[in-house]
Amino acid sequence: MKRLNLCLILMITIIGLSACGFQLRGQGAELSNTKVWLISQDMSAEFERRLQQRLAYQGAELVEQPELSELQLAIVNYGVERRTVARDSLGRAAELELIFTLEYQMLTPEMVSKTEPETQRMTSRREFAYERNLESGQEREQQRLIADMHEEVIGRLLLQIAGTVSR
Repeated sequence: MKRLNLCLILMITIIGLSACGFQLRGQGAELSNTKVWLISQDMSAEFERRLQQRLAYQGAELVEQPELSELQLAIVNYGVERRTVARDSLGRAAELELIFTLEYQMLTPEMVSKTEPETQRMTSRREFAYERNLESGQEREQQRLIADMHEEVIGRLLLQIAGTVSR
């Protein structure tokens, strides 16, 4: 009887979690020794360092020459745009939206042609309430949100790379 109750509770919990849209977030795609040539304007910038770390963590090997690569990834442009979503009674920003945009080009040996590869775009958005009396904490919160958006975009990019290489 106890076993039946336990199984029933476990089954209800699993169905409830799947019904509400809950999903476990994995570590990302396995790139197992995929040779990647990463092209970027500023390899010392925070975003590029995170991208290099995640590529290595997922098993990719960064190469120095395009001839040795299975995939060429060019970081064309990226940046954060800040927009005011709401204002307070004095007309100052009360709620901000941060939008991180990454523009990149991806090329595999099968995609090589005489034309330049298509520039693709990924974005990530975050909103937060801005309080003037907590400005130093607000700046740290913005930096945390930007780092979170970097991780989200890098995760999606790695999944796209894994899907492109496995074809």
